[in-house]
Amino acid sequence: MLMHMAELGAILVAAMMGAVGIIALLQTRQTHNSTHNPIINGLNDGGMVFLFDGEVLIDATIDACAMVSHGTSNLSDLDALMASVAHEFPRLKEKLVDPAATETRVLSENDPAVFVEIKRSNRRLRIALNADEAWTREMAALRMSCDASNAETALMRQITMHSPQLIWQNDQHGNLLWANDAYAKTLRDLAMTTLVDGKEVLLAGKSTRISVLSAADEPLRWFDISTVPHADGVLHFANDVSEGVHASTAKKEVVETLGRTFAELSIGLAIFDKSRQLTIFNPAFLDMTNLPIDFLTGSPTIDTLLDRLRELRMMPEPKNYISWREQFTAVEKGAKEGTYSEHWTLADGQTYRVTGRPYPDGAFALLFEDISAEVSLTRRFRLDIETGQAVLDTLSDAIAVFSATGTLVMSNLAYAKLWSDGPQHILEHRMLPSEMKAWQDQCIPTPMWNDMRDFIQQLGARQPWSDDAMLDDGRRLHCNANRIAGGMTMVRFAIAQPKRPEIRKLMLQDRTILASKR
Repeated sequence: MLMHMAELGAILVAAMMGAVGIIALLQTRQTHNSTHNPIINGLNDGGMVFLFDGEVLIDATIDACAMVSHGTSNLSDLDALMASVAHEFPRLKEKLVDPAATETRVLSENDPAVFVEIKRSNRRLRIALNADEAWTREMAALRMSCDASNAETALMRQITMHSPQLIWQNDQHGNLLWANDAYAKTLRDLAMTTLVDGKEVLLAGKSTRISVLSAADEPLRWFDISTVPHADGVLHFANDVSEGVHASTAKKEVVETLGRTFAELSIGLAIFDKSRQLTIFNPAFLDMTNLPIDFLTGSPTIDTLLDRLRELRMMPEPKNYISWREQFTAVEKGAKEGTYSEHWTLADGQTYRVTGRPYPDGAFALLFEDISAEVSLTRRFRLDIETGQAVLDTLSDAIAVFSATGTLVMSNLAYAKLWSDGPQHILEHRMLPSEMKAWQDQCIPTPMWNDMRDFIQQLGARQPWSDDAMLDDGRRLHCNANRIAGGMTMVRFAIAQPKRPEIRKLMLQDRTILASKR
């Protein structure tokens, strides 16, 4: 039924003013009240009603007047009206010329629900275009559906026109048929006439990414274009993905830079994700651990990796296996918390400093630094210090070394014994004023100490200095101060021998004389 209505509407559009217009006028059923004309008052006064006097139109209902005023043909005479509806009512003219047909109804050739009522009285002729109530309701619903469809179409057009996505249509030859505002604005910004430049056929039914050079001093613009075949050509949908592409490129460059940096690091780097699997390692880590490359690229877990290091004797061997498993847990926990830092002394003499570093989302890293040379140098330096200290301790003279700032750097056992200091303080760093106070407290007062202080605190080149002092017990103390390397000063204290040892010899008892007296 609806298909017949659509066909009828198309016919009436061509003939009079459009099916929708006629349906609206029929559905309103409002008439023009002609109280002076009984032929209209005596019949059904709804729909389109025309009143002719002979061949001249003298009156009509509101719907009929609207048809006359909006029609493309002049319907003010009977012949024109007959010609306009002849294709829908071919038998209408035959009925009008029949004098016996004073009151009759002529059905439509396309749909019997549409009809024309004719009533003749003398020279007056009444012609009414009508339809039954069911048909009118269906056509009204169709008109409402058309109105809704038109509203939806208008809304969709507004959406596409103002959409931030670039939308345009090309015909089969690549000519632009339609485009929305975003596409037009983009072309203006790029100073271009088309975005794909003749690639419509290549892009038909595909999705691709293209780059466009906007200006010499601006970066490339990138667009993701999806193309849908259409009866009249192709529809294109494009998104500007320039920011995402540039961000991805920058990220890739940063990753490549970091990769080159990691590759050049002398520190071994192993990064584990939140699943405890190895994700990144650098060549230094590969060289230091001697692990197979296929093993590392297989993304082993941290406990598997540590277990393999244990097998290769690249980790300190624990006393028992239980503590070994606990060490695995301690390494992982400390790395995640950023508190793990240990020295791994290996059987071959190498020493690694292993440090854990946490990262977001539960990831963490282990840094392996070969400090074998540093440890060896520290040990050698410590050995040199211990050797030098042992040499100083064999000397009978008390020796103390002060830095340029007056800090006691080192002293020997004779120094500790002379000034009543314990040997446990030999390597402690003490200041010159406190040491000089100890010296003065155990000696007879003399201005010599001021000269010694000035010499020790003096900067630059100096000549050796010496003087004597007297201890409380009467022994003479010979003091020397010499400048040594690094701006430091070595002070040497020696107990002076008696100036006349022969006097002391004469005062001693002679064993021979004593024996003769017996």
